[in-house]
Amino acid sequence: MSADSFEKIYESVKNRTITKSMTRDGVSLESVSGNELFESSDAQHSDIANIIRNDFRVIFQKSGQNTSSIGCHPDFAELAGTDNQEYHHISSLFLDIRNSTRLSFLFPLEEVVIIKNSILIAASEAVRALDGYVHRFMGDALLAFFGNKHTHSDSSTVDAINCASLLEALMVGSIIPFLKKRGVDADYLGFRIGLDYGPDEKVLWASYGLGSVVEVTATSFHVDVAAKLQNMARKNTAMLGETIYRHMDLPEEYMKVKTKRVGEEVKKLTHLDRTYTDAAGVVHKYAVRELNHDAYRDLLPLPASDKALFPGTRVIACDGIDFECVVIEDSVEVFYPSVSRVLDKGLDLRFKLRVRPWVRGKLAFPLTVQFIKRNYGTEAQLEKGQGKFPKTPRTVLLNDPNVDTAFFAGWNEIENEGTRYRGLHTMEAEVKDTSGSVVYRDIIGVYIK
Repeated sequence: MSADSFEKIYESVKNRTITKSMTRDGVSLESVSGNELFESSDAQHSDIANIIRNDFRVIFQKSGQNTSSIGCHPDFAELAGTDNQEYHHISSLFLDIRNSTRLSFLFPLEEVVIIKNSILIAASEAVRALDGYVHRFMGDALLAFFGNKHTHSDSSTVDAINCASLLEALMVGSIIPFLKKRGVDADYLGFRIGLDYGPDEKVLWASYGLGSVVEVTATSFHVDVAAKLQNMARKNTAMLGETIYRHMDLPEEYMKVKTKRVGEEVKKLTHLDRTYTDAAGVVHKYAVRELNHDAYRDLLPLPASDKALFPGTRVIACDGIDFECVVIEDSVEVFYPSVSRVLDKGLDLRFKLRVRPWVRGKLAFPLTVQFIKRNYGTEAQLEKGQGKFPKTPRTVLLNDPNVDTAFFAGWNEIENEGTRYRGLHTMEAEVKDTSGSVVYRDIIGVYIK
């Protein structure tokens, strides 16, 4: 989502707020009726979903639309007001806006409402764009669930991890730049996110409340701990519970051990900041990790030109060079955006690097192309397939190296691979010019069941 897209959300919220205020206070609207104003503002509000769909669902190749409303998870709505209960897995994401309290000292409260509401709407629509369900708002925080009865738990878990990374990119790349453009020193703002996964046997869905005041929600340590993980998170980071990162065998390269300075000592926070004792008297310590946003963001299916602008990135963009992956499904090439979904084992992959004709006048030929495969995880380790595997470098020449010509028709390089080991694996494409300088680098991540 660009800063311009977030501006549309902000203006939509602002217009709705002004409209409600005018109608409530009985202000004359002259030739425009209150109904017309509400219809206009509601139409603007519905455009928010279109912004998110165009910005997020397309790049992740999400089919259809997530039309779920904020509130009860639709798959468990029939439990409302009953004594029925159901076990079913879920990933829980708890988010709050870091340092939002400071806004009340800087702006009129009406403006604070608009800013906070715009941020939460953008965050909730990012959740919905990745097939999540926003369960509730709590002041400047929200609780969301990822998972349903027709999606494999691996897929919904990956959606949750991707959403955590996407939300950080949204805050750093869109929200803060927009607020700065309006003259707001917004660097103190940020998202704090807690994320965990509860398997089928450890998540119970039930109805809480009495009479007409009821809510269907999930009861689980892994739901409750999401809020505690969020509380541990630093600004613009996500803390992951042990169950979610082990469920997908997430590589250590894409996580960090959080540290905290206590006096002169740097303390490693490898576990939740409290322990739990069960009915048998056994003490439980729960391991946690911080998502390495700089590394994981490089895997998001955003254009290289966008990713190259983020701090800490390894991606280098070049106009005229692009890198993509396709998976062969039912004998058909299907575009696979990086980390967008979980693939079955035994599928063929083709990684394609394209060098377009117009780079001829911009880059010093000959160019050298190299693919670098990295396999991670327990299965790869057990089968001795774990590690870094650089492919043989390939040279991109002009059409005829013996003729001094400005003509260059472009160049395609393909690296064939397959889906074999469970977890997250990557393929990196790197292009160097004749001096050995890296002029392009991008990374594609592939999740395998």
